[in-house]
Amino acid sequence: MRTAIVVICIFYVATLDATVAEEHDYLPARLRVQVEKLKRDVVTAPTSRETLRTRALVLWRWANAFAKQGGLLPVELPINVAMVRAFPDQRELRRAFGEVRGVPWAGGGPVRAIDRFVRELQVREEQPRAIGTLVGDTQGPFPAESFQTIRQTYTVGSMPMRSGGGVMVAKHFIADHGQFQTTDPKAKDYVTITSSNPDARFVVDSMPLSGMHGGLFSPVNTLIFRLEGNDLGPGDTVTVTYGDRAGGSPGFQVQSYSNDAFPLPLYVDLEAKGNFFSLPLIPYKVAGKAVHGVHGFAPSVVKVGERFELSVRSEDVYYNRASGPIPAYDVLANDRPLRSIAAGNEPITVLENLGFDQPGVYRFRIVSKDGKITGVANPVWVREDPEHRIYWGETHGHCGFAEGQGTPDGFFRFGRDDARLDFLTHSEHDLWMDDHEWEVLKENVEKYTEEGRFIALLGYEWTARAERGGHHNVVFRSPRGRKRVPIQEAPSLTDLYHRLAHENETRDVLIIPHAHEPGDYRHSHPHMEHLVEIMSMHGRHEWFGIMYLRHGHQVGFVAASDDHLSHPGYASPTTRGLADSGGLAAVLAPEKTTDAIFDALKNLDAYATTGDRIILDVQLNGTGMGKRAPFAEERTITGRVIGTAPIESIAIVKNGRDVWERDYLRTDSGRFARVTFASSSDPVVRDSPRGWRRWIGRLSVRGARVVGLDTSSLFNPRSEWARTSEDNPNQIEFSAWTRGSEKSLVLELDGASVEKVVDISLDESTERYSTPSRFRRPATIPVQQFTLRLPEGPEPSTKEIAVERFVDTVTLRRVNPEAPQEQTFEFVDAKDPQRGDYYYIRVRQTNGAMAWSSPIWVGGYAPP
Repeated sequence: MRTAIVVICIFYVATLDATVAEEHDYLPARLRVQVEKLKRDVVTAPTSRETLRTRALVLWRWANAFAKQGGLLPVELPINVAMVRAFPDQRELRRAFGEVRGVPWAGGGPVRAIDRFVRELQVREEQPRAIGTLVGDTQGPFPAESFQTIRQTYTVGSMPMRSGGGVMVAKHFIADHGQFQTTDPKAKDYVTITSSNPDARFVVDSMPLSGMHGGLFSPVNTLIFRLEGNDLGPGDTVTVTYGDRAGGSPGFQVQSYSNDAFPLPLYVDLEAKGNFFSLPLIPYKVAGKAVHGVHGFAPSVVKVGERFELSVRSEDVYYNRASGPIPAYDVLANDRPLRSIAAGNEPITVLENLGFDQPGVYRFRIVSKDGKITGVANPVWVREDPEHRIYWGETHGHCGFAEGQGTPDGFFRFGRDDARLDFLTHSEHDLWMDDHEWEVLKENVEKYTEEGRFIALLGYEWTARAERGGHHNVVFRSPRGRKRVPIQEAPSLTDLYHRLAHENETRDVLIIPHAHEPGDYRHSHPHMEHLVEIMSMHGRHEWFGIMYLRHGHQVGFVAASDDHLSHPGYASPTTRGLADSGGLAAVLAPEKTTDAIFDALKNLDAYATTGDRIILDVQLNGTGMGKRAPFAEERTITGRVIGTAPIESIAIVKNGRDVWERDYLRTDSGRFARVTFASSSDPVVRDSPRGWRRWIGRLSVRGARVVGLDTSSLFNPRSEWARTSEDNPNQIEFSAWTRGSEKSLVLELDGASVEKVVDISLDESTERYSTPSRFRRPATIPVQQFTLRLPEGPEPSTKEIAVERFVDTVTLRRVNPEAPQEQTFEFVDAKDPQRGDYYYIRVRQTNGAMAWSSPIWVGGYAPP
């Protein structure tokens, strides 16, 4: 696939001349013969079950060669080839992609798609000027959620648009702008079409469309302007206006998240046969809104006297880089003035040449001069002679080269400049990627890597369904000469392992499975698969890591965002179907170089957090995380946690079960109570995790007056909230989503009543999957009403809610919001010692953030 993201307004470039001499043909002679035969065959005999695999393979090779020459590919071509390769039996295709979910086969599925793609490539190759050109009147940047009028003008090429054909106005599945409408010229998102040809007449129509510009998991009705009457000839123009204000519409409201390539996809049916040809995507730019908050980024570990930088980033309500006037700030370290930042227009300021001459933990606060905007940075641990540093990075994120948004350059710039990551992998889905895009990713790794400052790593996501092995991110040590092994060529996990090991030194390859299209934990390559992703914006999946460990695999834990909006490392789940923060991988390495970071990942010198830069220092009998200690019957686990917020609890997990936990919020009295909603993410069988559980309803406090409300554990500003009633401050409406996680509301109470109770009313809700389950339909959870009494002691009051075999909980307890942000711990375990036992720690903070160490094994045998 070629998404054709460019920086000029005229996008179509002629790629080939059909009369070119044979010696200049971009295809090898043998492939040229196969391609010409394919063109003829699809005309004389539509693709069938018997010819599907052969034709798809020729199409795949042709498409990659065409893309490398600058040709534009239909965005869904690679994924349809992958479907054919991964599910060669037509009945299996239907079962896997249609009937199991009750989804109709829009457009005939991959069988008809193969013929359509052959026709489109034939037209592009043989008639370079046939499909025409597309321009946009302006590309922005547009402030997030602002109302705009945007015009895209298509000029008909040498192939006329026949009556009965038309223009499809598609919507990117992840875009959260409004639904296009053609019925109310006074309402927002009103879309119109006009033509330079006065005889052209268009009627409104629609058709179901699947894929990244329709419904990702099931088709959605998509707007079509169908041409009636006269044909449109070469040079005629068609203009689609988004947010036409002529009839009183406020305009088209753009999406809420920023990036440098927000798409408004258009397709044209020129032959009136239902074959919609792709037009290039104009890269519209969306910028952040006004300042709403501020955040700082600093290195986690520095040496006494070492100079370092602190980046201060102003952000809007959606965590986009803010735009417009930026206030002046005071920066404090351990509550003492450190630096000041003048007001201006730059949302990011890097404070250089900072340093501390005394060891200890330093914490930063950032406060605007008027006191209205406050924020913090991650803590810095200043040490006399640190044996390693903690480097923060992402191993899993996407842009518009797959089904996301934004450019590869914008992806790396955000990770480096906005999120201030130390290392970053751009792991695009192979389902949508072609050979040209792979070369761009390799070039970017070399372009953005600056040893000692920022490390770019080459990678991609092998995107198989669970029954074929599940999703795995593949990361390479270096970019030069690396060939991806995509699902189109390696449709099973065994194929992937074999090809990667055969074509590379295994020391230079790292494979990381993730949970929401779960990797097959029954299998793991001992020389390449060293880490497991247990958390992302798709939820928290500690169970997934445990399953790998229970099957005897020696793997460590990392987290990632899986962000699809080119916001790696500091992602906000503003999309409708996600509600968790963007995870991070922490790496313990002696220096910030490619080899040191890659070796640390391979050696399990890593741990996972939900995005906060929590510092973990854990040992078992003197052995660090990710390692195997000598066998001993008595095991002493010690550690230090330096949090980014008050620490709620630390637990030690042995062989998948909690064996020790310390609760640091326990209190018998005080003004603060917390209501917590929790649900698991475990699957019923080896399947996608249980979906998101929505908690929507109302609570009412009796026996005290609510004078404060903390909602810091709610991550998605578009779908999670808690609002106090204007008429009664003791009544709160709320919405929260959990998936292997907890979301909390902290109430500050005033009142001397002996009995304080909270009445809770939950509306009906239905679970939501980010990846559909194969074996369990989303549960609809009925209305619930109950009362929880606030205990006088530290123990919580709990309501259990059965949802099929799962048990969700709502708890009410007293809390101490001023609990320390640092804790040390020690636990001695001598109970039933076995060779090969493993231990890891789990940390929870009051702001909902978590961290997990990689395991430490005791005795037993390491993988061969």
